[in-house]
Amino acid sequence: MGKRQQRAAATAEHLLASAREVFETKGYQATTVGAITKHAATAHGTFYLYFKNKEDVFAKVMASVAQEMYREAGAPWSNDPRETLARATLRFLEVFEAHKGLWRCLLEGMHQSKAIEEMWLDLRRPFIDRIARNLDRSVATGQARPINTRLAAHALGAMTEWSAFAHFELQEPGPSEATPRELADTITDLWYHAVYAGVYDAPRQPA
Repeated sequence: MGKRQQRAAATAEHLLASAREVFETKGYQATTVGAITKHAATAHGTFYLYFKNKEDVFAKVMASVAQEMYREAGAPWSNDPRETLARATLRFLEVFEAHKGLWRCLLEGMHQSKAIEEMWLDLRRPFIDRIARNLDRSVATGQARPINTRLAAHALGAMTEWSAFAHFELQEPGPSEATPRELADTITDLWYHAVYAGVYDAPRQPA
């Protein structure tokens, strides 16, 4: 890129980072374009060179975070489903915790804008699709019991998302009651027993 393009890209990234921080602290309704540009120390008109409106910048903020979260959760599948699930779930929770303020903001935004709701469904769909593909493979190879993999993917994905929201945003159970690793281990145990237990026996480690 030329210098002008580099400056434009840097400005857009700076505005996006500022928007993320403002959304995380103020919530969706209280966030305004003015609050974002003030935080970014840029002119009000500069915002509209890169984003259409508040809804547009929020969609891009959530896309950035969702991509990070689902990338971290995309652990390569190993021979041991429990090990894979534990690693992927912990990574998912770590990114969720780092941006926990955005999830209450997302719920607020979905109640105000159908476009925000549709945006989030589009962002999480690859996550659900990946779960379904892994379940399909496990059922086909005899590692998992026969189930409706599509419905199971939605249920298991929702369990993970809402457990994270309740723990990190609502503090239920609070940090003194469960660490992120303990939460990840519990979600993994529930997921494993719902799908694999009684069908797949993980190789035992030597004593």
